[in-house]
Amino acid sequence: MKREREHPMGEPAELAALYAAGAMPGEQRAQFEAHLDDCAACLEEARRLDGVVTQLFSATPPAPVAAPLREALLARVAAAGAAAGPQVWKRWGADDPQQDLFVLRGEEAPWEPTGIDGIDIRRLFVDRPRNQMTMLVRMEAGTAYPRHVHDGPEECYVLQGELRVGDDTLRAGDYQRAAPGSKHAVQSTDTGCLLLIVSSLTDEILP
Repeated sequence: MKREREHPMGEPAELAALYAAGAMPGEQRAQFEAHLDDCAACLEEARRLDGVVTQLFSATPPAPVAAPLREALLARVAAAGAAAGPQVWKRWGADDPQQDLFVLRGEEAPWEPTGIDGIDIRRLFVDRPRNQMTMLVRMEAGTAYPRHVHDGPEECYVLQGELRVGDDTLRAGDYQRAAPGSKHAVQSTDTGCLLLIVSSLTDEILP
């Protein structure tokens, strides 16, 4: 009798349950999502649980979070980000702004950690003479980026999800521009989001 090959990541039903419940760490979640392309068993389990999880969430009324607790949590996240040291982009080298046509393929632009858990960035272009960079920012649900002051104009376009900036909420398709010298409040997301950012290389995180 032929022995069934052991599943490479674990038990499909257990993996799908963790994934559907949002209990997978970010790195494992990304690996599992890539794994779904090649594993019919895990894909079937994930699809089976998708409707169940949706019904459970819709049947459960949201629990309000007291404002002082929310602000305290966001402040702790902001402090952790400030302690992480210089932002990754401050160490990026320059691209050639004199090129007539600059093309960056997807496989040439890996995601990089920022030092804040759950927030990664993908470098697109760095123009050091203009002190300007273009990047994608990927924020997982429940993450926050600390307060900061802009050394140049910052443009933000929300590609996916929702981003809370102070008391305002930006959704997919929304655009925001911050003037040089302006300050950004803590930026957080409950849903997770993907942002296109054009900003200076020398913004400073505020205490």
